Amino acid sequence: MAHKAYSEPDDPTYRTVFVGAKGKPDILPGCLRDDAGEDNISDLNPYFSELTGIYWVWKNYTGQENIGVCHYRRYFSDDSLEKLTSAQYDEILKKYDLITSKNIPTEISYRDSFARAHNVADLDAVGDTIKRIYPEYGMAFDEVMAGHDQYFGNLFVMPRKLFDEYCEWMFTILTETMPAIDMTGYNAYQQRVYGFLTENLPLVYIKARGLRNYESQVVYTSEKAETTEVVLAITELLHQKMTHEAKEMLTQILKVRPEVALITSDLSGNIEFTKQILFIKDHDESEGKDNFFTREYDLTALMNFYKEAFIALSHLSRREDVEESERKYLKDNGFDLFAANVILSNDPSERFGRESLDRNTVMQRINEVCVREV
Repeated sequence: MAHKAYSEPDDPTYRTVFVGAKGKPDILPGCLRDDAGEDNISDLNPYFSELTGIYWVWKNYTGQENIGVCHYRRYFSDDSLEKLTSAQYDEILKKYDLITSKNIPTEISYRDSFARAHNVADLDAVGDTIKRIYPEYGMAFDEVMAGHDQYFGNLFVMPRKLFDEYCEWMFTILTETMPAIDMTGYNAYQQRVYGFLTENLPLVYIKARGLRNYESQVVYTSEKAETTEVVLAITELLHQKMTHEAKEMLTQILKVRPEVALITSDLSGNIEFTKQILFIKDHDESEGKDNFFTREYDLTALMNFYKEAFIALSHLSRREDVEESERKYLKDNGFDLFAANVILSNDPSERFGRESLDRNTVMQRINEVCVREV
């Protein structure tokens, strides 16, 4: 599924479907279009995302082979991070009913995680529909909502028969739910609500039907374009020594487009780091401090310094020694307790580990071995 021109895989296993194609010129010669034929929902692409392509394949593609969905920058891969071949897909599906992406566990329940980024009333509406027209799937839906398992991207591969059955089930649910979805006030990102609502429906389907799914690695060929654009904009503002403006811009972007910071968009994890860097830098500049954060305006250099500090704090929090070179580097560059506290307070992936020392002990160790008094 693609909505923009890209370098297609040199493998006949993969065929490009241009989604949201209605009224637009071909972006790639010879690609399939989700507006071809009489039975299509291409005009709903702003709300359905890749689902318009899935619908087109379901209704218009007649091949009976295994059917899969990848994206122009996300592909199922083997352990060597090479795209799976047709033979590999077929071999896996001899042992499993379908292929999905790997589970990415949520820190909180899936329902609460969804509520952080979207209108949870829409998800509840899907649940109400399922319990009304497919009551045998209701218990599985509740289990998935209360659980911590999460698939993403509507990525899957299935035998044609199962694909048809799943599409019938999913699109019937969406059609029945649409009258209950009120998108008043939604921005362009949130209007993609039906794409978001269906990302974990394969797991509901799997649980309810007792299917065996193979969780495949997913390789990314590029970062999300919007994520790259955000980093470039921040880089330019810093070059102009506009730290506060860069901080405020990122804050507003993440409110409107939270997906740019997701692990599936920000492959390097640099958006999360940049957010903390700008917070520290803006604070230190307002306090008139003289340190690396206030003197440096190159984002790459700031990122490298932040990561060095991060590594040192990771060692300290795990009761490990800090190399003398690390201590000297931090001291010479004016690393202080404020910066240390920001880093320690923003560890969403628990990279410091669950067995870390308590915060006060860590801060004391930092003060003893790393920090230049200011």
